[in-house]
Amino acid sequence: MNHTLKRQSRASAKAAAMSGAGMKTAIITASALLIAMLLIAPVFAQSPDVPATTKQATQSVVRDQLEAFRAGDHSRAYSHAAPNIKNYFTTLEHFVSMVRRGYQPIYEPDTFVMGRNMTYNDEVYQEVIITDKFGKEWQAVYTLKQQEDGSWKVTGVKLEPYKGASV
Repeated sequence: MNHTLKRQSRASAKAAAMSGAGMKTAIITASALLIAMLLIAPVFAQSPDVPATTKQATQSVVRDQLEAFRAGDHSRAYSHAAPNIKNYFTTLEHFVSMVRRGYQPIYEPDTFVMGRNMTYNDEVYQEVIITDKFGKEWQAVYTLKQQEDGSWKVTGVKLEPYKGASV
């Protein structure tokens, strides 16, 4: 009987110690999940369907820039860059060099197709699936912002190998 009490007492002590450590781990895990959900939720909560006219206008800008690069019309491609891009890449040559070095699939797309889009913080995010001249697929996510004159300009592009996921 004494042996059984010792075993139960050890088990109770172990359970109490584990519940403290386990509880701390559970709280940390729950907190991390809550923070992650709070960071992600606004994106989906604020991403209503892009109005048809906005979708058409932004896709037209992206399409024209890609076609301009493909045709070697660098001035036309640069014309779609927003002021934040033009302030950083102050010359056409600097801009083209950056795209050629860092965004080769955009500079020389073989084919491309528009994917999904969404709005967030007054910007439109437009997914484009690009196939480069070697047959490799890429996912580009363009961000566009409407300018004071009503036109849409490209504020940035994120380019990654296509994994089958969308915006």
